[in-house]
Amino acid sequence: MKLNIYKNRLQKEHFTTLSIDEIFHLIRTNRGDTPKNERLGVVYASTSLKGRKHEDIDTYTGIAFIDVDNCRRPTFVKMLFQELDCTIACWYSSSGNVHALIKIPVCKSKDEFKRRYNLLVKDLKEEIDDWGQIDEITSNPTQLAFMSSDAEIFVNDAPVSYEGIYLPTPIKMVRKLKFHYNSDASTNWCIDKAKEWFNGIDTNGYPQVLRYSITIGGWCASGKIDEFTARQTIEQLIKGNPYLNSKNSSGSLTTYLSGAMASFSKGLDMPLEWN
Repeated sequence: MKLNIYKNRLQKEHFTTLSIDEIFHLIRTNRGDTPKNERLGVVYASTSLKGRKHEDIDTYTGIAFIDVDNCRRPTFVKMLFQELDCTIACWYSSSGNVHALIKIPVCKSKDEFKRRYNLLVKDLKEEIDDWGQIDEITSNPTQLAFMSSDAEIFVNDAPVSYEGIYLPTPIKMVRKLKFHYNSDASTNWCIDKAKEWFNGIDTNGYPQVLRYSITIGGWCASGKIDEFTARQTIEQLIKGNPYLNSKNSSGSLTTYLSGAMASFSKGLDMPLEWN
């Protein structure tokens, strides 16, 4: 399948077409310093031999483009999309937010596309609203998305189609959205080990806090525990440790927390496995 490529948002007709893999390659290798008015635009949801009006659409591609703006934690939002079985790909946008492509059935009309898109966004908002805002301008199947740069673009080789759709009157919903989070077993193991370590700190706390936090970050990087749960666990254990909150400790609570989060972030770049 070839997607339409535009030189800029003012261009009414595409000047070339590229396959989805070619587009991913450009995102992965793009230097990221292209001036805004020179960035190539892609229409993901539909193709056309003519212009970008709805009446010009020839085919729907089976792709819903999702643009998440105002991300408070872009890394976490990107991770959420990586955990979705219907995600085709996700990457950072040029503004530092997140773009994602979701696999849906190939639609036969604008109305069908809208009904599938609207339920998809409703489902996504339940997970994402605390972390960013979905720009629903992408409900337009001819909407341009400008290429950005992300060497770590996530690509799912075998996405499963999201089958959700708003049905005509009487109003019913068919919903299928599955997040494949880290297994409960691995998450619980990480939490139990963190409790064992942090609850055992009763002297010289700062080096231990840093060492434990960077290790947990490594587990997070290898998919053993999700980032939100890991950070929350570390914070709660530090705040709940009697020694770290006492006058006899080697640092302040603020110092422990900031040091822990800095070390955890370092660990995210060093995936760790366990036997």
